[in-house]
Amino acid sequence: MLKRAAASDIVTWWALVAGSLLFLPVLLASGHLPLSASVWRLAVASAAVETVYYVLLAYAYGQWDFSQVYPMARGTAPVLLAVWSALLLREYPSAWGAAGIVVIVLGLVVVGGGRSGGPGRGLLAALGVALCTSLYSLIDGVAVRRGSPAPYTVAVLGLTAILIAPVALIRNRPAAVLAEGRRQWPRAVAAGALMMLGYMCVLRAYTIERLAYAGAVREVSVVLAALVGWRWLGESFGPRRVAGASAVFLGILMLAFFG
Repeated sequence: MLKRAAASDIVTWWALVAGSLLFLPVLLASGHLPLSASVWRLAVASAAVETVYYVLLAYAYGQWDFSQVYPMARGTAPVLLAVWSALLLREYPSAWGAAGIVVIVLGLVVVGGGRSGGPGRGLLAALGVALCTSLYSLIDGVAVRRGSPAPYTVAVLGLTAILIAPVALIRNRPAAVLAEGRRQWPRAVAAGALMMLGYMCVLRAYTIERLAYAGAVREVSVVLAALVGWRWLGESFGPRRVAGASAVFLGILMLAFFG
């Protein structure tokens, strides 16, 4: 949805605002803020990282095809998250997990290559997105072991909307932001609702399964992303992307189920 928007950075901000307002009752359902002070501090830290994430994501979508950005950005994140989990949480991958990491990296090389003109800024932005994803996933994985996933999701994305607002207004005139919001409100509302629902499910999974494994499973959508880019965004879908995205998919499964 964001890739097809002319001003993806503005629509991203409106999506965060819309999703936060739609799900605000979840945060206030119990009549008071159901998060402790320590969890709120983690929410602020996560929101700061996610602000950088969304800025880089919008930029990457403007530089590269969706079916290249998405596998690169999302496929690298489980590798980094596995590293942080090992270093900070003492969760070490097995031999299968290490093999899965190698397969993911090889698949990313295949997906990220093949475009004339070298990797360029789109690749760097996509890798920045992956780094941010791994960092806020680590923060959120710790936070949901101290508080409820649903209200925490609303808190994080609501804070992210607040932090991104100055960026949106610096890059664009307020009149343009308002005009784009009126023009794209159905897309923004739909994207915002999906962001909230999707990440609530992710954070719920973090409370059930080990962080590195749950974080890896969420990225199996990389193959679907390549199909979406081809079917609905008019992007090329050659054998190189099929092979690369499939390798990332296989590596993630190895990391998740055998790691």
